[in-house]
Amino acid sequence: MLTKEHLRLHRRADRALPVFADTANPDLLAAAESVLAIFRNGATHKITRGELSEQLTGVTASRDEAAAFVKLAEGLCTFADCAELDYPAMRAELFSVSGFALQNAASPEELRERLAENARFSVFLRQDIYGDLPENQQLVSFRDLSARELLERYNVAQVQGLLIYARKLQIRTDNADPAELRRLFKYLKFFRLLSEIRQKGQTSYLTISGPLEIFANTRKYALQLAAFFPAVLLLKTWKLNAEIEWKSRTLQLNLDEKSKLRSHYRNFSAYVPEEIAMFHRLFREKIKDWTIVGETPVLSGNQGEAFFPDLSFREETSRKVVHLELFHRWHKHQLESRLIYLAQHRQIPLLLGIDRSIADENALTEYLTEYPQLTDRLFLFRDFPGVDRVAKLLREM
Repeated sequence: MLTKEHLRLHRRADRALPVFADTANPDLLAAAESVLAIFRNGATHKITRGELSEQLTGVTASRDEAAAFVKLAEGLCTFADCAELDYPAMRAELFSVSGFALQNAASPEELRERLAENARFSVFLRQDIYGDLPENQQLVSFRDLSARELLERYNVAQVQGLLIYARKLQIRTDNADPAELRRLFKYLKFFRLLSEIRQKGQTSYLTISGPLEIFANTRKYALQLAAFFPAVLLLKTWKLNAEIEWKSRTLQLNLDEKSKLRSHYRNFSAYVPEEIAMFHRLFREKIKDWTIVGETPVLSGNQGEAFFPDLSFREETSRKVVHLELFHRWHKHQLESRLIYLAQHRQIPLLLGIDRSIADENALTEYLTEYPQLTDRLFLFRDFPGVDRVAKLLREM
């Protein structure tokens, strides 16, 4: 992700116009390739962060964009963790022992022998005693890409960097096929964004709260919103409008598919949260009368609202399908409308799981008192529901 000093934009009246790189420009391609070559070589020879920084100094001085290329390339690196030692404490003890020995007329050779005889110090001395410092971390792998792909990521990152300062984000897509929408909604769920989805005919409207509209974990939420943006680029047609707070001014960011931005997201399975993957595995192993359906449909709520269940299940004998939607703390504001909707449409085979971070047993009792027709539809969970609990509810339904 690029930081503010790497962002380039023009301001025209109240509009923010990102300055995109020409992905066919020979000079930019050469600069990008120079950066990539240093990272490739660094991974091959397992150089340290400090050595990598030294080698990049000349390249970053050559073009303004090069520093941004380096920032993006760093995100493709894996650096080795230091050994599991208490480096500060070990250094302090080593210096104390060494100082005492030298004050008592021990020669450097004698000191080395004494330290080598001490098992703790011998292990420590085989490491770099400053191995815990960031500049001494070794570059062990680099996810390579072409110079053109780096320029494409640079252009996408220009928009992502602006979205960190967004108050609100609106997306419109026309005639999107159901598979496109399912994929987009999965990304919305994965990045845990506060959103409202409405459909009118063949047009879908998404309104996503920006980081400047919420009060908790703003930095984390901003990064999640920025990370979501490449998923929008997977749509065939899209229009984006965002309110950006930039240097004490509110600017409008307007983009669509004509911007030629290219997403680097390819396989959504790479973004499946660990708890969901584990649930799938345990469900397959333990439950034989129900299976998880691969594709979850888009369901229509009240007043044109659309929503996307987290999971769908099919009963093996009757082939009946039941959906499950989970409400975590970041979706609390949508819960009330879903309760009203489900109470009015009990024919919809939908279960609602509510995280205990937003409701306890007393709150659940209040919900069921207000909506008694949902007694067999609501349950509480912590972090992620258990397989046995979900299977029990499916069978009761």
